[in-house]
Amino acid sequence: MQSQISFVDSHTLTPKPDVTAGQILVSSQALSWDGIYIEKGENEEFTPEDVTVPQHYFAMNTGPAFEWEWKDGKTFRTHRYETGDLWVNPAGVPFSHRISGRNQFVLLTIDPQKVVELLPDQPLLERQVFRRKHQAKDKHLQTLMQALLIEAEMGGPNGRLYADTLSTALVAHFVNHYSVDTPINLLDLHPIERQRLGGVIDYIEAHLMEDLSLSDLALEAGLSKFHFARLFKDAIGLTPHKYLLKRRIKKASQFLKQGEAIAQVAYLFGFSDQSHFTRVFRQVEGITPKTFVENL
Repeated sequence: MQSQISFVDSHTLTPKPDVTAGQILVSSQALSWDGIYIEKGENEEFTPEDVTVPQHYFAMNTGPAFEWEWKDGKTFRTHRYETGDLWVNPAGVPFSHRISGRNQFVLLTIDPQKVVELLPDQPLLERQVFRRKHQAKDKHLQTLMQALLIEAEMGGPNGRLYADTLSTALVAHFVNHYSVDTPINLLDLHPIERQRLGGVIDYIEAHLMEDLSLSDLALEAGLSKFHFARLFKDAIGLTPHKYLLKRRIKKASQFLKQGEAIAQVAYLFGFSDQSHFTRVFRQVEGITPKTFVENL
């Protein structure tokens, strides 16, 4: 059985039929689930280069642990995926992988419009951007994917309402745990520009503690610094620098909640000193780090 997941070139958004997930053993294709698809399979290697998937894309390792290389900017990083570990890739975000040796997997895709339909009480959801997550140890997501897989494997005996119920729970979890908290206006952008910005958002999240430059981000987007800065400001509502500072503060607040010292957190996130960190923290959160910690 062939995989029903369509990979496209991340630059031209044209189909790449030569890229396939491998041999598929279980599929929900015949069940006509609206906007959501799941399959189980295996392959001997998977080495896509600069591709993307038009849907939100989830991959779970169901076999023994293996090494998974993924392209991070200009270089490759390696993670060891244990059984049950997940990779979450938002719709349109480009990726390159190097997976050698036999591996077993469950793949799930969700149409972006399905996310909007299942959560109608969130009117700005269609403007939301999500973060890619490598080596996610997400028991909730794992359980929901396994439940959908079992339903597909048995031929859908519980009907479409049951599948929709599981899908709604999965989508709600995805939105609550993988979304960027800054409302982003992407509707009027060209699809290629949307996926470029999605890739930059992911790159920023992966390098929050590093000294990023405008050149780094523009290179990741494949644009000139001028074009990138203008596109980013128009879509996000913030300059790249201000957006980076906001994300650093949001992440730093999580470290403070875990009991890390203010001075240490300031150092970890690249602030020149604690005074600088306090000033930016107040601008973003409305209170100082000290007050934030005291209110925990």
